[in-house]
Amino acid sequence: MAECKDWNPSVELQKSPKLLLIGHDPRLQTSDTIADYALFSNYYFKAEPKSGSEKRKYGLAVKSFGQIIDITNGRFKAEEIYVTNLCNESLVHSPKGKTVLIPERIAKKGYERIVKIIKEYKTIEYIFPMSQQVNYWLQYFGLYHTDTEFLKDAKPKQKGIDNVENPYYEGEKQRNAPFLEICGNVYNLKTGQKLIPILHTKQYGQLVAYKPCYERIKKLFK
Repeated sequence: MAECKDWNPSVELQKSPKLLLIGHDPRLQTSDTIADYALFSNYYFKAEPKSGSEKRKYGLAVKSFGQIIDITNGRFKAEEIYVTNLCNESLVHSPKGKTVLIPERIAKKGYERIVKIIKEYKTIEYIFPMSQQVNYWLQYFGLYHTDTEFLKDAKPKQKGIDNVENPYYEGEKQRNAPFLEICGNVYNLKTGQKLIPILHTKQYGQLVAYKPCYERIKKLFK
């Protein structure tokens, strides 16, 4: 099975990582192409391509790094960001308009890999997991905890899991998205890092309801 690699600045650029960005899975929403590196991160450090498909990959990388640089008010450079996904292998496409489901067994593998990254790279100060589902699994397996109803409200609906040919993720509580309960909050890990849940790059700047969440983050990095 094809897998994408983490973008590890200590390997690729000989720079110590200070931030860990955690995406969802290794593909563009409508593509079967597996990214060489999570969130097509390597494209950020290349010249902008001219072809359509290559430009979409480049665009995702630029937006992903750009979101972090923006919300941290430029305190950190792209060269200091370690990028991974909760799932680095190909998943079954979801039905149109739905979110790809990361099955529990695959999410557990991703969680264990992320724990290893955090322990290995002591220079990492902040962790930014993107999207509701990614944060659900990280909480489910115990990376961090909150005093909200998020874990209950964001639990994958059985209906989506049971859609065998095209499973999809949908939280138990869709109205007033559970992610609003935690997005932009700061959680202290036992390992010393601070974790801040954020929207997926594709949604950044598009959802008005999340503006206060991002204002809290920016204040932290003033």
